[in-house]
Amino acid sequence: MSQNSMGEFTKEGLEKVAMLSRLSLTDSEKEKFLGEIKDILNFVSHIQDMATTETQSSDGKEYGEQFVNSVNKNIMREDKIENQGGEYTEEILANAPVRVGNFIEVTQVLEKFRKKI
Repeated sequence: MSQNSMGEFTKEGLEKVAMLSRLSLTDSEKEKFLGEIKDILNFVSHIQDMATTETQSSDGKEYGEQFVNSVNKNIMREDKIENQGGEYTEEILANAPVRVGNFIEVTQVLEKFRKKI
């Protein structure tokens, strides 16, 4: 599809991605983006090689092992309410262009958009 048998991203692949993205590209843009995409895919390939290669860190552990067995875990904190409800309401509403009671009035975006469709 977008890569030939050697795994290289092709101009045809770029044109298909552009079509699916509804982008209109000039020939010079295609050449520029093709080079950039190849560089990105090459970089990702190097990262994949590093992730799958058995490389050892200075302490003799395989990379990744020191993170799995680390004491640093995802620590969840308890949610605490630091301020009282309504504490900043007046300050926020004072900066609003149009205020209706304790609410900020905004234009109706979705209805306007739906009417255009």
